Amino acid sequence: MKQKILLQVLFVISFWAISTSLSAQKSSEKVKIEITQALQTWNSAAKSANVDRCLALFDDSENIMLIGSDKGEINIGKTQSKEWLTQIFGFASFSWEMDSINIDSNGKTAWVFVEGTMVVEFKQGGTKRTPYRFTGILVKKKSEWKWRLFNGSIPRGE
Repeated sequence: MKQKILLQVLFVISFWAISTSLSAQKSSEKVKIEITQALQTWNSAAKSANVDRCLALFDDSENIMLIGSDKGEINIGKTQSKEWLTQIFGFASFSWEMDSINIDSNGKTAWVFVEGTMVVEFKQGGTKRTPYRFTGILVKKKSEWKWRLFNGSIPRGE
């Protein structure tokens, strides 16, 4: 009798553990899909050189950071970020071919690392392609993922 009860308890515990694991995997995949969509939205906004659309993708915190790959391109808060985006979008638009996307999340905060190519389309004509990578931190606000930190870089030697 005790063995039968023990087997039933082990079965219930095993079933619970497997279902919890599968549920966590589904949740994780859902978050990765949402983050990938947020990356595509960011890419589209930067390609259209739309300052307001780009800024709307950031958290409302005054501690947001938008860091470019050149010296001095460190912008903290929406005011500095807006000034910088207005300046760079004045001469070009930017987009990324995202060859490798790594995402990790705890459900409320996500960390991304993207490697690929930055495509710069100059308003006076011409295009420049550069190896590029960026990292970011996004936070979930209501049902949307918002940037808290974007940090872009050109790999050394490129």
